[in-house]
Amino acid sequence: MLRLLTITLLAHLLSGCFGTDPAVQSFDTYQQRLANVVDTDPLLLQESIFIALPRKRDAMLPIDDVRMGLFDAYELRQCGLFQLIAERNSILGKVQDAFHQLDYEIQLLNTLAGCLSLIEDPTLIELLEDIQEQKNQQFARVYWNTLIGSDAWRKQLTPPSTTLITPDTPFPHSEALLAIHRYSEISHANLTNMDVIALQESIEKQRYLGALFYSMDESTRWLNTITQQLKRDDALVICGANRNQTKLNYVRNVFDTFFIGAVQPYLSKLNSLYLDAQPSLDALHRQVSATVPNSDFNSAYFGGEHYRRFQTSVKDHVSYWQTLFARCQMEIGNSIKK
Repeated sequence: MLRLLTITLLAHLLSGCFGTDPAVQSFDTYQQRLANVVDTDPLLLQESIFIALPRKRDAMLPIDDVRMGLFDAYELRQCGLFQLIAERNSILGKVQDAFHQLDYEIQLLNTLAGCLSLIEDPTLIELLEDIQEQKNQQFARVYWNTLIGSDAWRKQLTPPSTTLITPDTPFPHSEALLAIHRYSEISHANLTNMDVIALQESIEKQRYLGALFYSMDESTRWLNTITQQLKRDDALVICGANRNQTKLNYVRNVFDTFFIGAVQPYLSKLNSLYLDAQPSLDALHRQVSATVPNSDFNSAYFGGEHYRRFQTSVKDHVSYWQTLFARCQMEIGNSIKK
């Protein structure tokens, strides 16, 4: 009795650890059925291509302090610069998170521009123009540090779990996409009326990109493995005079039921989710490429390298089926798409 209870408990614990991932189950069933048709074993999955976020200390860029004098000048009080700098150097100002630091830099540049249009003291103008130039040069680094170092962005870019996006459940992302898009529009040349703090909550709580990147990468891994398996077993699918029509019908049934019926709609969903975010990702890539030209993460995700791998895996898989059906003179119909 005790042994039976132990086995039951162990089975329950294992079930809780691994669970059932509907997307993975679709890929796994598809691969297993293909192997069953030709009486072979499924190939082991290829290595993951997922690139994790770099550690903060490895990715964040140093930013030199810019010292300002003449804080008691009347002109600086009149245009709001003195008050802004005083708040930044207060106890609370020194412990601000990355989004508030970026917000401060934006306010500072906007206030500097306003001050330069008001003050008349040549010495003060020269000082503020020098500070403005330094801050403009530093802005791209502050922008990148917020993107790679803030808790909000790191949550957005990290998969919320080791499961893939669920195939049939609607994926809420409108607020996150809007916030990501607004962040991608930030630049030292486009700072007017930019409320950075308002973007933070949606970026942190609606974890869209991390889930999408992970799901695309894992789908690419599954699809490449299954395509490799199909090519390995291709000689076992005999066409022509010695064709086994029953086996061919089974092959076609697996294609229709498990690829067209389950896997392809899921791949289309991931593609659609990525295209929703692509304009913002392209803009982020352009923004940070000059600052971090050798970042693998930037190239893979903001630069679209992993999306192109995803697309290639789909095209290669579909091309195999097109070749097989042509070899066996079987009609594909309108269900197969690249």
